[in-house]
Amino acid sequence: MKPASLQTICTAVGGRLLTPGATVATPLSVVCTDTRLLQPGCVFVAIKGDRYDGHKFLSQAAQGGAVTAIIQDVPAETYPTLNLVLVENTRVALGKLASWARNQMTGKIIGVAGSNGKTSTKYLIDSVLSTRLSGTMSPKSFNNDIGVPLTILPADPVQDYLVLEIGTNHPGEIARLAQMATPDIGVITNCGAEHLEFLGDLRGVRQENSSLLTGMRPRGMIAVNGDDHDLVAAVSQYGGKVITFGFEEKNDFFATDVRCDDTGTRFFLNKGRKEIFVPMLGKHAACNALAAIAVARRLGLTDDAIIEGLATARKPDMRLQLVNVEGVSVLNDAYNANPNSMRAALDTVTALPARGRRIAVLGDMRELGQSSERYHRELGDFAAKCKLDLLGCVGEQSALLAESAERAGMPVGAIAKFPDARTAANAVPGWLKEGDLVLLKASRGIGLELVAQAISESRHAAVAAQAAAATAAETKTRARRKIAS
Repeated sequence: MKPASLQTICTAVGGRLLTPGATVATPLSVVCTDTRLLQPGCVFVAIKGDRYDGHKFLSQAAQGGAVTAIIQDVPAETYPTLNLVLVENTRVALGKLASWARNQMTGKIIGVAGSNGKTSTKYLIDSVLSTRLSGTMSPKSFNNDIGVPLTILPADPVQDYLVLEIGTNHPGEIARLAQMATPDIGVITNCGAEHLEFLGDLRGVRQENSSLLTGMRPRGMIAVNGDDHDLVAAVSQYGGKVITFGFEEKNDFFATDVRCDDTGTRFFLNKGRKEIFVPMLGKHAACNALAAIAVARRLGLTDDAIIEGLATARKPDMRLQLVNVEGVSVLNDAYNANPNSMRAALDTVTALPARGRRIAVLGDMRELGQSSERYHRELGDFAAKCKLDLLGCVGEQSALLAESAERAGMPVGAIAKFPDARTAANAVPGWLKEGDLVLLKASRGIGLELVAQAISESRHAAVAAQAAAATAAETKTRARRKIAS
């Protein structure tokens, strides 16, 4: 962030300096919430949560070179080298400090919200913009009231752009983050059944995502999935520019002739002549790319620069990552799941070429509230139509998925139920043969990365054993030949 005096920091967070007359030799420009990442001369914010309390690490912060700490509890111990700024809530103070830092920025802030595809869309936007502009994006899924500030604060205040991922699981979260970040450009990728335990229903999801507008600059631009007509209506009152994207031809940006294979997704923009390639799997990748195109056009990039950036985009971890593990193709999408993303992943595994069998290991979709049974049963019906050879269901709710798939006509012998990921990890590797394609998809808390790890270890061990057996056989053959001669 732009260097600031100790007094400016106090004012920005609405705090009270507990060390009167304190000064800092050099302006403060680095903020940290983790003592393992401290830099000399930084501001340490002692975040206090249900399972973690940064106040317990004030001593380490002082020893690590922090010169100021923002606290909400006055410590019994004194720290001669640490200026203490007392606030009511350090988590809120972190957001206030990020708001101050954002107001010092000269570049464009881009906020990406939506039920699915936020992280992938963020990567695509950054990949395109970085071909001609300087900027950064939020790391991993830094999309809550800690992650968003920790993305804003270290950003260069004079860079051209900053891409923020803005997430939610409770009403009001997007509005608070939007008011902190005040985006110049907003993107809502889509609205689907997610976090219904807290957001209620699809109407609540749309209302929460469209609240991104409450913090946006009045003359900015909002790009939304125009295939969701209710979402378009929800943002129609925005005073800035509204852009729509999707597969329907009435959108401002629409994709046609979409083709997917194991290298990525190809499509044409608005029936144009130039084919666009995105190295991400699934038809929905084209829709995410359209959002990136809308943002890039807004910032003045040419079509050639946009096509170049999309073609070289990086893929986020555990989002439809296709890897070959000793002859078995693993489509790892184990980071998160909701009904729409589950269907998209199943569509993708159905569309991809496979020399062997198509297998899906699906786990519970969490935070669906009273609609959980309905959506798991609906997914079972859908899975039964996807030409899967084997289906593994992991978790209590996924047992309903298995029952529904069986009722929809999938052979009972092709369906297996597992209580947890560890049990699945012990069984699934034994199913696999060379040429098989296996999808791993579940909510993050299910932990299907255990299955991915078990597959990798099992396949490598099997290949090593085959190599050892071949070497032993060759040794015996040579020995027999030597004796015979």
